[in-house]
Amino acid sequence: MPMRHMLAELANLNWPSLESELSVIAERTAQTLRVERVSIWRYDDTRAAMRCLLLWDEGLQTPPSTELSAKDTPKYWAAFHEERSLVISDAHTHPALDELRTLYIEPLRIGALLDSGIRARGQALGIVCVEQRDVPRDWTLEEQYFVASVADRVGLAFVLDAERRLTEQLQTAQRMESLGMLAGGVAHDFNNILSIILANTEVALDGVARGDNVGDELMAILDTTRRATSLTRKLLAVARRDVVHPQRVDISEAIRAFYPMAQRIAVPGVSVQCVLTELPMAVSIDATFLDQLLLNLVTNAIQAMPDGGAVTIESGLVVAPGSTASLSAAPRATLPEGQFARLTVRDTGVGIRKDDLSKLF
Repeated sequence: MPMRHMLAELANLNWPSLESELSVIAERTAQTLRVERVSIWRYDDTRAAMRCLLLWDEGLQTPPSTELSAKDTPKYWAAFHEERSLVISDAHTHPALDELRTLYIEPLRIGALLDSGIRARGQALGIVCVEQRDVPRDWTLEEQYFVASVADRVGLAFVLDAERRLTEQLQTAQRMESLGMLAGGVAHDFNNILSIILANTEVALDGVARGDNVGDELMAILDTTRRATSLTRKLLAVARRDVVHPQRVDISEAIRAFYPMAQRIAVPGVSVQCVLTELPMAVSIDATFLDQLLLNLVTNAIQAMPDGGAVTIESGLVVAPGSTASLSAAPRATLPEGQFARLTVRDTGVGIRKDDLSKLF
């Protein structure tokens, strides 16, 4: 039977990514059942709502931003969760679809649908939704079992993807630990050399008269060595062989002090401006690392504008009412209740490629 053959084929294939696997599953399911639409939905963390993860509609489509929730679609939610599958032969008359008929069923010309729950390791993860257009359809038991088996295969894909991500994170952590140990060892030895240079330079300065040209050169050596010592301290902190030294720093004042450097590193055609709040923005942070953070962000912003543009450094206050608050720059990040300082570096450049977003941190 085609359904059995399709399931056997899916079981014996390996996929490089979750998206590619789900795409093939949706396409083969649509072809096997001769339907136009197959979508895969996944619950959020509360399991009280779900979003479309992948949509096959006579071809791979951009998933809709529609969210289904127990609050907005109680009839559908109750009908689906009474059993693992929701079998509807006529989408225009079934009461479970009353809340969806005007905004979903009628515009998309859905005639019949068959939904099956995705489960893995005892957890409900989402649904597979199979939809027949225009006309009603009586779903056979074989078709219902088939869609349930497809949902099981999707659940396995979710599990394998989670394990693959954990493995990648572990490998990355191991590589970073090795690099940290190497950086720490080099920084420790280099710091010992710098200590000798500092001590001898200070001794030499004691024997030089003020205003002497040699004294000025020794002071330049001293200043440069101190900056190098600060750099080794950063490496030691990364390698966890030294501790950071937080102090009370006003974010806006730190940006003002950094601004001249930002102007110096800007290339022709790139302007740098500051938009700073007048509110107090004192935070506990290592000032050296804050300067390094600003330098890295501004340098990256400048490099993202090969044809010129503007870099804007901003400070602002975020007041979070509770766990539902989120940062505009990271809509998925939540903050506890309270006040928080926000530092933003914005540019008018090409932006970050989608493939690189997952590598930011």
